Amino acid sequence: MLRARVIGAMLAALVAAAPAAAKVPVPNVPDYPAVWRYVITTLAAYAKKRDPSFLVLVRGGPGLMVKSRWEARRDRARDPDGLHRARHRPVGAIYRSYVRSLDGLTVNGLYCGIDRITRPLTQAVAAMKARDAKLAKDHDYGILPPPAAIPDGPFSIDPQVELKRAAEIRKQAERDRHVHRALTGIEAMRGRGRAVLSIDDCATAAMAAAAQRDGDRDHVLTFAATDDSRLDRLPDRYPDHENAAPVATLGQARNWLPMINGDRYQTTDQWLKDVGRTNYDVVVVGVMHRGKATVTKAEIAALKYKHLGAPRLVLADMPVGLAFDNQWYWKKEWHVGDPAFLAAVDSNRPDAYIVDMSNPAWRAILGKYIAGIMDLGFDGVVFDDVDTYRWYERRTPLTGY
Repeated sequence: MLRARVIGAMLAALVAAAPAAAKVPVPNVPDYPAVWRYVITTLAAYAKKRDPSFLVLVRGGPGLMVKSRWEARRDRARDPDGLHRARHRPVGAIYRSYVRSLDGLTVNGLYCGIDRITRPLTQAVAAMKARDAKLAKDHDYGILPPPAAIPDGPFSIDPQVELKRAAEIRKQAERDRHVHRALTGIEAMRGRGRAVLSIDDCATAAMAAAAQRDGDRDHVLTFAATDDSRLDRLPDRYPDHENAAPVATLGQARNWLPMINGDRYQTTDQWLKDVGRTNYDVVVVGVMHRGKATVTKAEIAALKYKHLGAPRLVLADMPVGLAFDNQWYWKKEWHVGDPAFLAAVDSNRPDAYIVDMSNPAWRAILGKYIAGIMDLGFDGVVFDDVDTYRWYERRTPLTGY
């Protein structure tokens, strides 16, 4: 009887904890990652054609580098009988045209945070590849392991305890997927000679220092700071590996500063002068200040020199997957659904809206955005908020395929 009660409690917990995702009956689901790749590569192609030395980076979206399991499920939905299986890329296949269009990838929380790697990058990548090979072999034999390890016990007869356990299992599975996406993207970029940068918001100065050392070990250009999740503060110390040498390429850079938000400053002039009085090899700034003023070409020209006098790189941060109500293109009458490309309010930022990247009107805005950035004289761009394709994937889970 006790055993039956325990099993009953476990089943109740698992059923209650199951995601409420219904099978999508129509197989003709948009390939959201492909749309995001197309927009980014199109913007990059325009920039490179206009100036071959113009740098193009993305922040986030490492899963776009390779074929994902969601895309594989979409393939099966569109081809349930497997008649065109030979045309489908395997899971993990690199999208080379996308990688070739980029000069670098910026990842968040590689060394600090709950999703950080806990071993040297080369070891983490090797362990990931070994696990993927084992999973592929198991899959060939019809063995489908759970997304995260499920403990053998002890179990509780209290459904609330088992609900909590199930929630922890789901949380760990999501962490594992996040780390896997990051490592896959990093490996794809490094394997083709592209730069990898990290932004680490650490809890303590000691953790930030450790993250910096780990980045040096892994040849990752790391910016590690404390209490800087909005990237709106100047570090209260000199840059790591500060140097007086000129920097004309990402490969020459030994440190970098992402300070994309200058709203702590009353004026644009104060903000950019403070950034200018640093010796970072690469700086990344936004093009808007407090939603009112746009940086000028003269201000960007002044930023292109370190305080020591040597040239450096100045990049613009450009959100592509989110629209912000303080940007130059925003109209006060806009709201979700009008214009049509505003899909939803971002759950983490009430001033941001998830956009439909397939919408021609939004693409036209992005085209004007990148042209304006180049007109201002920036050395490159960082396409930001590219992870929003996953919001669409979660709303289209393709279960049952």
